[in-house]
Amino acid sequence: MPKRRVAMLLPGLGRVQRGAETAFLEIARALSRDPDMEIELFGSGDDAPRGVPIHQVGCVPRDRFEGWPRLPCLRTETHYEELSFILRLLKGGAYRPGDFDAAIACSYPYTNWFLRCAGGRRGPKQVFVTQNGDWMCRAESREYRFFRCDGLVCINPVYYDRHRSRYDAALIPNGVDADLYRPRSGDDDEASEPRIPRGVPVVLMVSALIAAKQVAEAVRAVALVPEAFLAVAGDGPERAEVARLAGELLPGRHVLLGSVPRAAVPALYRQADAFLHMHRDEPFGIVYLEAAASRLAIVAPDAPVPRWILGETALFTDPGDPAAVAAALRRALGPELGPALGAAARRRVVNDWTWDVQAAKYRAFIEHIITGNGQHP
Repeated sequence: MPKRRVAMLLPGLGRVQRGAETAFLEIARALSRDPDMEIELFGSGDDAPRGVPIHQVGCVPRDRFEGWPRLPCLRTETHYEELSFILRLLKGGAYRPGDFDAAIACSYPYTNWFLRCAGGRRGPKQVFVTQNGDWMCRAESREYRFFRCDGLVCINPVYYDRHRSRYDAALIPNGVDADLYRPRSGDDDEASEPRIPRGVPVVLMVSALIAAKQVAEAVRAVALVPEAFLAVAGDGPERAEVARLAGELLPGRHVLLGSVPRAAVPALYRQADAFLHMHRDEPFGIVYLEAAASRLAIVAPDAPVPRWILGETALFTDPGDPAAVAAALRRALGPELGPALGAAARRRVVNDWTWDVQAAKYRAFIEHIITGNGQHP
């Protein structure tokens, strides 16, 4: 089998620790261990797996665009960030289509359009990953009608069932490093976050502070569990409202950690007793796997994707009902149910949800897209 050269492009790659960036770095790390694969990354930072080259293209961070006008093709601050990334990529010339057999991306519209125009018909095959949703794959109006790809990676079965008849698609979920994300032990004191107290039940959220994540609703729910302390890792445009509400409802019982370096996140999970996530329609949620591998009791929205990921190893509730979320948290923090759920969750992910397992599926799908044959995952 010939060596395959693959480019992976994402504006925040190597600079921020959001879900899509985490997924791309871990996929790159696992694929690079295959002697028949050469991976190159294109992003705005330099934090890459050892031995995997990253081209530091740069971009204007999305938080600089908060409050900017919402226009066609520039509907959110994310689109502004992506446009700045592609403009710098064009100017710098670091990406040469002829160097690659396949290009993997998850951003629309500008990265998708750039890859199509830069490579032409003889350029690398374009594999699009639905890390940030699938609306661009199914919308037939506005700029979304111009979406094209050679292969579509669906990260959940809802997307796969929706698109398998229209695209050359594969169902490949995200994964977790079960050695890095591990349960609490007696050797974890040095890596602890000093702003999280000991001796009290800690509820952890790892979430962007955007409206869809419903972090404000989580604050209201934790306020109904007087014994609990809430720790939130993440940043976003809702930061001021979340801080105001937490100061009002959880005085002395919360910490907003902001953006946490990727290397510090595993230890953060080990300081928690339960994990809370509130986004009902998230495409995947790598944080579920990280919390499960860390053996935490998980409270998640009662929705198809979280249930598919976690099975019977979590408590599911209505994120729009603070009283129901609070009741689930009290159960998750219980001395018997909580540890039992955490142990079951870790058993679920350590065998079938690791990055090595998912990378093997990517390898097979990339070969299938390049050659038109081969094993389809």
